[in-house]
Amino acid sequence: MDQQASGVDDPNKHPKKKSNEDDSKNKKLNIHIKTLADDMRDRITSFRKQGIKKEKPVIQHPTDPISTHSELPIPQPLFDERSLNLSEKEIVDLFEKMMEDMNLNEDRKAPLREKDLSTKREMVVQYISATAKSITGSKVAGGLRNSKHECTLSSQEYVHELRSGITEEKLLNCLESLRVSLTSNPVSWVNNFGHEGLGLLLDVLEKLLDKKQQEVIDKKNQHKLIQCLKAFMNNKYGLQRILGDERSLLLLARAVDPKQPNMMTEIVKILSAVCIIGEENILDKILAAMTIAAERNNKERFASIVEGLENHEAQQLQTACMQLINALVTSPDDLDFRIHLRNEFLRCGLKKILPELKETEELDIQLKVFNENKEEDSIELSHRLDDIRTEMEYPFHSNSFSMNSSLRLRCAALSQLL
Repeated sequence: MDQQASGVDDPNKHPKKKSNEDDSKNKKLNIHIKTLADDMRDRITSFRKQGIKKEKPVIQHPTDPISTHSELPIPQPLFDERSLNLSEKEIVDLFEKMMEDMNLNEDRKAPLREKDLSTKREMVVQYISATAKSITGSKVAGGLRNSKHECTLSSQEYVHELRSGITEEKLLNCLESLRVSLTSNPVSWVNNFGHEGLGLLLDVLEKLLDKKQQEVIDKKNQHKLIQCLKAFMNNKYGLQRILGDERSLLLLARAVDPKQPNMMTEIVKILSAVCIIGEENILDKILAAMTIAAERNNKERFASIVEGLENHEAQQLQTACMQLINALVTSPDDLDFRIHLRNEFLRCGLKKILPELKETEELDIQLKVFNENKEEDSIELSHRLDDIRTEMEYPFHSNSFSMNSSLRLRCAALSQLL
C-alpha cells in the first residue's frame, strides 16, 4: 500500500529539509546555546509549516584535529609602542577579530563599532594581552585553585588533568573550574582546549555512564560534565565540534535520567537546541541516539521524556521536555512523519499526561505550540483525505476498479489517523 497516501511512514525515513527559512530564524543562526536553551520557546513558537520552508545552517565539521580558526585573533603580546604604528585598517580588523573571539552577536557588536579609533586601539591591546595570559595560564601552590570560581589552569593544563585519570572529588573540582573557564574565556581558548579536551570529556562521561554502581559523587560529576559540554558548545566552533563527534549525541541521550531532574533539564534543552540549529540530517541522528539509549534500558525511546513530564515538582523540566517534543515533532517536513512521531509520544503516555499538567506561563506556550501544530496537521490530513475521496468519485478511467480499491484502502487508513 502506498505509504505516502496512507499516512504511515517508515520511522527511519523522512524527506529532505525545506530549502528556505523565514528571516527570524536566519537572524539567529549565530546564537549562544545557553541563550537559545533559555529562549527556546520563542524559537519553537515561530515554527509554521504551511507556506514556510526551513533551511538548516550548514555546519562544517572540522576534520583536522590540530586545525585552528584563521579568523580568530592570535593571542600574542602587543606592546603600546607597536600599537602606535598600527594603521586605522589594522586596528579595525583586529577589533573585528576581537569581537568574534569574544563570541559577541551582531546586536552587541553594533555599539562597540561606534567607539572612536583611540578607544578601539586601547581595547585591542588590553584584550590581546589578557587573552595571551588566559592561554598561558598560571600555576599556584597546591595545584588547581577553585576558590570563588577563580580558574588558574590553562586550556592544555585542563587537558593534562583530565588525561591523568582523576576521579571523584578531584574530578568534580576540575570540572567546575573548567566549566567557568569555558564560559568566561574567549573562543580561541575553547578552540585550544577542544582539540583534545572534548574527547576526554566524552571519555569520562562514558565511563561514568557505564558504571553499574553509581555513587552520589558519580552523579554529581555527570551533571558537571553536562554543564561543561553545554558551555563548550556555546559558540560556533564548539557546536561544530560537538556535532562532529559521533559519540556526543548518544552519550547525551544515555545521560537523560528523570531521577536527576536538574541534569535532565539541561540535557533536553541541549537536544532541543541542536535539533533546531543542527545540520540537515540532525533529526535522524538525535532519534537514532535516543533509540539506542532506550534499547540499552529496555524502554521505548521517548519513555524518559514523557516520564520527565510527570514530575510536577520540576516545572523547568516539564517545560524543557515539551520544548524537545515540539522540536522533534515539528522538524520533519513530511506530514506522515510528523504524525508518526506525535502518535509515538501519545502512545508512550503523553495523551494521558497532557490533561494533568499544571500549566505555567512557559509550559502553557509549549502546550499551545503542540496543540496548534497537531491541529494544522489534522487539517492538512483532512484535505488529503478529501482529495482521495474526490479521486474515488470521479475516476480518470472507466476501468478503474483496481485503482478505486487501492484508493479505498488509502482512505480507510487516513481515516484512522483523523
